[in-house]
Amino acid sequence: MDFGLSPEHAALQDVARQFVDRHCPPRRAKEWDESGAYPAELFKAMAEMGWYGLPFPEESGGEDGGPMELAIIAEQLGRASLDIAMCYIGTLIPSLTVYKWGTDAQREAIAAKMIPGDARYVVALSEPDTGSDAAALRCAATDAGDHFVINGQKMWCTGAGLPGTHIMMYVRTSKGQKKHDGISLVLLEADTPGVELRQTATLARHILGTYEIFLNDVIVPKENLVGEQDQGWRVMLSNLELERVLMSGAYVGVAQATLDEALEFSKERTAFGRPIGNFQALAHAMADMQTEIDAARLLAYRAAWMLAQGLSCAREGAMAKLKGSETYVAAARLGMQICAGHGFATDSVMSFRWRESIVAPISGGTSQIQRNGIARSMGLRSY
Repeated sequence: MDFGLSPEHAALQDVARQFVDRHCPPRRAKEWDESGAYPAELFKAMAEMGWYGLPFPEESGGEDGGPMELAIIAEQLGRASLDIAMCYIGTLIPSLTVYKWGTDAQREAIAAKMIPGDARYVVALSEPDTGSDAAALRCAATDAGDHFVINGQKMWCTGAGLPGTHIMMYVRTSKGQKKHDGISLVLLEADTPGVELRQTATLARHILGTYEIFLNDVIVPKENLVGEQDQGWRVMLSNLELERVLMSGAYVGVAQATLDEALEFSKERTAFGRPIGNFQALAHAMADMQTEIDAARLLAYRAAWMLAQGLSCAREGAMAKLKGSETYVAAARLGMQICAGHGFATDSVMSFRWRESIVAPISGGTSQIQRNGIARSMGLRSY
């Protein structure tokens, strides 16, 4: 059993680390967050590295990259911030879904615009009264022959208001015997008549932004359907494991960066005549936290390896997502305690880490949903 990175993976890790240091160090990520800036240059730089095209086939301008390569990049981008990692993951996962299930024209649009960094894809799934229970969505798309007429509301859509964004929207096209039936996926543009976006004020994730989407008699052509009509639930689940793997990598990266920042502070800050990191109370806490981060990293890498082998990692991905997200929260909490008043000051990067960490065990499937999935894999029913 080999726990080390291959020479190629180690080289990619080093390149990605240098990319973060050059283009989006934590202090710059914090500035972007606080100003709500749209860092067009960052998206372009990722595209120039070939990262948006990495998992796609060579015939579409990609490099046939796998889950391990993507997880390594996600982890290093997480060193900047979780929002920076989402600038990558948040458009990659939906575009892969479109590529897998879409038409030739939809695939060509990805090759022509998304891979070069000129377009993004985002997912609109949650609604005012549906989040974890995704199959209960009610946003209605009425079949009108050659088009759908959509009415309803979506919430918590990350990045919907950025320039060049295509919204992947899950809608109810019919009522089946089960609530998972009758769901479809359609593509629409934010400037389509009848679409209104409202940005939601949040603690963090201000680079991408979080949006409500209101839909009033929105006309969407049938050619914008992704996959078969009424088969959207299968489409929705198709890249869930990869999403959890990449998010787990990002959590590990940002948790490690958070601990590294607290560790550096503990070596420089003195009290009672010595660096505070040399006090056993803090030294042991940081040793425990490093152990937790390494455990989260191993879970993330295991899930990535399984996907790369063509194996399902539903259980392992849920474990990695659960452990990684909660470890980031714990690392940020410890960092705030170690940095004390310096961390409480909003000028500090640690205060940014703390704000940003809160969403980790919520978005992309709450910790409770991950535990439910793990319990089911053990033959239990958790209600």
